Amino acid sequence: MRRTDVRTIRDILRHRHELGLTLEEVAAAVGVAKGTVSHTLKRAAAAGLTWPLSPDLEDSALNARLFPSRERRSAHLQPAWNEIVESLQGKRGRRRARLTYRQLWVEYRDEAQAQGRTAYSYSRFCKLLDERVEPCRKPQMRFTYEPGLYGMSDFSGKTLALQGRDVEIFVAVLPHSHLIYVEATPDQTVGHWTMAHRRALEYFGGVPRRWIIDNLKSGVTRHKGEEIHLNPSFQEFARHYDIAVLPARPGKASDKGPVEASVGAVQSRILLPLRDCPFFSLEEMNAAIRKELETLNNAPMARSKESRCEVFDMAERNALRPLPERSWEWGEWLIRTVAPDCHVRINHNLYSVPWRYVGRRVNARVSEQLVEVFLERGGEKIAAHAKRAGRNQFATCSKHMPDHHRAVRGIRDPDYQDFLLGKARRIGKEALSWAECCMASRDYPEQAFRSVQGMIGLVSEHGNQRVNEVCIEALARNRFGSGFLRDRLKEDHRPPRRAVQSEKIPDHRNIRGPHYYSSGKAS
Repeated sequence: MRRTDVRTIRDILRHRHELGLTLEEVAAAVGVAKGTVSHTLKRAAAAGLTWPLSPDLEDSALNARLFPSRERRSAHLQPAWNEIVESLQGKRGRRRARLTYRQLWVEYRDEAQAQGRTAYSYSRFCKLLDERVEPCRKPQMRFTYEPGLYGMSDFSGKTLALQGRDVEIFVAVLPHSHLIYVEATPDQTVGHWTMAHRRALEYFGGVPRRWIIDNLKSGVTRHKGEEIHLNPSFQEFARHYDIAVLPARPGKASDKGPVEASVGAVQSRILLPLRDCPFFSLEEMNAAIRKELETLNNAPMARSKESRCEVFDMAERNALRPLPERSWEWGEWLIRTVAPDCHVRINHNLYSVPWRYVGRRVNARVSEQLVEVFLERGGEKIAAHAKRAGRNQFATCSKHMPDHHRAVRGIRDPDYQDFLLGKARRIGKEALSWAECCMASRDYPEQAFRSVQGMIGLVSEHGNQRVNEVCIEALARNRFGSGFLRDRLKEDHRPPRRAVQSEKIPDHRNIRGPHYYSSGKAS
């Protein structure tokens, strides 16, 4: 039976004792059942209440006298309320995800089952917890998102531990179906941020027309009023997939409400279950995250009772635009100057550029498999090569060389090659022989210019005689790189190794020696 409120109780007592009405008349006047009137009067008599009530008797005291609490043993396992409230109100660190009522109830239910006790239902648990925690309820505004129109992304803010360091959790969502993508990245740099978006689109199997992001530096370099500058690398990614990037307003999380809600779901449904799991590699962590993610996306949602995957398959999959034939590749931009040998050095290897750009500054974009050279960033492309592995490898296109360089080796016009050989001749005949063999060992003599320059530069520190001596050794070993010469010359300046002196055991009467045992005395 629902408990009668205090105002109705006062009206019942006044109509009965002051006005002298019958039970039926009191019930009709107050608007309650006759049984409620009778029950209230009996409780008032048992509590020793008389009319008129004392003016000092407050509503809470009147309610406590009429309905005293009765302590009774419950068959349900009682949750550790103090610990639960403390965990909800405690300060959260970077590795501690936001606790939810459902996660707390799941842990309480598992504990009750382990003890063979009965657990409260989820609704009862929430009601009892609400009595101990003052809920913070704010008005919410609902938005409707067209299928395939929007995508949103953000970092979780809460991390997982990987061998003692924090890794970031990237979250992307399609707000119509609420389909979520999650992965762990080493950090929030633009390379990992952008590649995580590529993998999110591949997970969704399509491309939305618009994408809302937060204002982190990897995505937005400047956002002041109406002036917005995207990070150039992330802008390249958006152009490749033809996505309109719309940064949220600074400090306005409501602009990307669906991804904020998805972050909460990821923290409670993925990060919390994995918070104590030891991981030894990023691949192992992402495999565990993907397993929990599939469970989350296939679980029924609270409002529609349909899963995210079901809504996506029915309404949003076909609304997304198809992925481009070639996936976008992350590229690092470098500024280089074209050397006299028509090459630029990138990550210890050399790549040719048309000879007419010798001495000019160019921009190189280095991706996973390709090296591209531009006159300026986003400008005319002047060269492209497959990325070389190792060190001191040449990627040379014959069309980049001038005509007299492409001619057969023979009589040549005076050029930079003759200039270098003339300098080597002044050092000595061994240095000249090494320089000639170095040029002959390459596909084009120009590819050896840097090595010969390096050999000539060693003279200023070590002198002609010593450079000639190491050239003799290099010729004997067929080593035609200036690095070998430099390493051999460095050894001249290393301190000599100390000779290890053999330690002689002194004669002593307690030391018997091998002759003692060979003579048979030991037996």
